[in-house]
Amino acid sequence: MHSLTPFLRCFLIIISSVACSLGHAADDRPNILFMMADDHTSQAWGCYGSRFAPHFTTPNIDRLAQEGARLTNCFVTNSICVPSRASILTGQYSHINGVKTLADRIDPKKQHVAHLLQAAGYQTALVGKWHLKSAPTGFDYWKIIKGQGRYHEPVMYEMDLEKPEVQKDAYSTDVFTTTALDWLGQRDKERPFCMMLHFKATHEPWQFHPRHAQLFEHVEFPEPADLLGETGPENTRIPGWPLEILTKRMTDKPNHGNGYLELTSQDPVEIRKQTYQKFIKDFLRCAVAIDENIGRVLDYLDSYGLGQNTVVIYTSDQGYFLGEHNYFDKRFMLEESLRMPFVARFPGEISKGTVLDDMVLNVDFAPTLLDYAGLKTPGDMQGESFRGNLSGKTKENWRQSMYYRYWENSEARPSHYGVRTRTEKLIFYDGLSGGENSHRWEYYDLKKDPMETKNMYNVFEREKRVKTLKTKLVEWQKILGDA
Repeated sequence: MHSLTPFLRCFLIIISSVACSLGHAADDRPNILFMMADDHTSQAWGCYGSRFAPHFTTPNIDRLAQEGARLTNCFVTNSICVPSRASILTGQYSHINGVKTLADRIDPKKQHVAHLLQAAGYQTALVGKWHLKSAPTGFDYWKIIKGQGRYHEPVMYEMDLEKPEVQKDAYSTDVFTTTALDWLGQRDKERPFCMMLHFKATHEPWQFHPRHAQLFEHVEFPEPADLLGETGPENTRIPGWPLEILTKRMTDKPNHGNGYLELTSQDPVEIRKQTYQKFIKDFLRCAVAIDENIGRVLDYLDSYGLGQNTVVIYTSDQGYFLGEHNYFDKRFMLEESLRMPFVARFPGEISKGTVLDDMVLNVDFAPTLLDYAGLKTPGDMQGESFRGNLSGKTKENWRQSMYYRYWENSEARPSHYGVRTRTEKLIFYDGLSGGENSHRWEYYDLKKDPMETKNMYNVFEREKRVKTLKTKLVEWQKILGDA
């Protein structure tokens, strides 16, 4: 508003007052309902062709895809919970917003999308998993868990991190949704809202609601093709977290999926298979609760006539390995971890059944939400709005490659960075230990090898392509200030 003349500013105020006096809402900007889960990877969404169908379905998530858009090339810039959430809020890469690892906290004074929406007159609310350590700012209302929280009887904090409230006889996914809907019921109906509803599920240890205990009881879910391969893609030799780690956790503690893993064999192959089946069933039982509660949200919007003027988004903070490469967890730049599922509905602007193939990043989320609110992207945000892309108006110069960097470092999951185009990927592991093996390059041809089973870095015929990608990698580092 600072660029308006005093006369024009007064004129707008008068027009707004007249509108209110006539009994009409002065603000018809769309509402924003941003729902996000933790680790709810695309392999477990029906609309992404889940390998777990037909025994497992996600009808409410699929409804959003059918009534709006599904993104096929949405990626995280640092595949770990806390940094991804910071990038989603700030529109900045980890090295700029200061949240590089799980141990980092977001600066409460750091400007992010909720601050800007709040300043523009939106009612802002946050319910569920926050995970950024400092007290939330930019929200008129918040009720959150600290850290990972717990699935059953979660401890929540309403507007004060010093006042815990145990949610008696409640399941996190259910009570988060109930809290969000309660807030929507008492909001100011004359102003637009931005509600961020963040589920704890489907994060480990996958403690499902008792109502889902019998689901999949007699189902044998398909295994990924490379479940029984080495502890990583061929020629990679990065340890990662193989399912054998999960086997130990599930046999040592009863808190994974509401009970111990009871092995019926000592054969290593059978142990891995049995671990996989329990892992997938527990994970999917948690996912079913998410889909049910998304259904509750959509029913609420329908009941109160909010569906037409509300941008509804559902996504996950990153992808997750569901046994591919014999991995679980995330962190790596490999596809299952890198890829973020994302569906969005906005009737009248996003055509039904849209499938968007454009390369979208988590740093683009904040600029997009601002765009729907009629606000420009601040100069310090590194992402770009993809509102136009969703409505079929992709800019000619839209990105054709992306930069990734994982900052944490351990022997099993070393720090690394890389570049991905539509058809190729180059990864540099700079965190490996041990003399000549202190770093490693990987190159994948995603057209010929979409499952990333063969590292082609040292193949002579790919030398020119590798060199081109190295140049592109340096270019991205300079552009983003990570050189």
